[in-house]
Amino acid sequence: MLADYESTKKLTDEIKLLIQYAVPEQEQSAANFFLESFREDFFALEVIRDFYRTLPDAREEALVKISVLDEKEQVFLLLLSTAKHHYFYLTNDDGGLFLGEWDEGIDDRHVLSFFDYPDKEAFKKANAAIDKCREYTSLERLNEEICPSCGIRAGGLHVLGCPVEVCPWCGGQLNHCNCRFEQLGVEELTDQTKLKKLEEKLEKRGRIPYAKEQRPSFLTE
Repeated sequence: MLADYESTKKLTDEIKLLIQYAVPEQEQSAANFFLESFREDFFALEVIRDFYRTLPDAREEALVKISVLDEKEQVFLLLLSTAKHHYFYLTNDDGGLFLGEWDEGIDDRHVLSFFDYPDKEAFKKANAAIDKCREYTSLERLNEEICPSCGIRAGGLHVLGCPVEVCPWCGGQLNHCNCRFEQLGVEELTDQTKLKKLEEKLEKRGRIPYAKEQRPSFLTE
């Protein structure tokens, strides 16, 4: 759901108060200028608030840039930058987690595996330079080219189970129609074997890639 004006204003005011206590006076104007550019973006505001609440490594600095290193299934791997330091930050709609500094790389094998990196060195190779990282832009999560549920971009196949995916047999929503049960001759999908068979049948039939026309109507109103 889209955050309303009162929600974002309340969050912005909270962050401004945090900046007064967490950022040196000479950096506060830069911190507030950066904050202002995201005043309508609830996702970015929550990231900024978490930064000033946590103050990684207890450094009192202004956050001046958010970069997107990777995203998958609405999980974002971000790089939060001050004038001198850069921190890895993993976040989704349930919360965020700091993963250390840029110079140290990422050691968490679960995070690396989730984003399809075989090891720490592969991640470093793919993200070799800070200035090559894509800067996050305000409200980009509302981009119609991205599935609002599974995060796949237009033209790509949904993550299996995504409620937005269109059924290739009847044209309805795959998660709500009965086609998946009828194709397998079962009343419910209870194990990985059945899910695998369903995936094979979908591939054979021809899965329907994500297109912006599939977005739920409440997101386009």
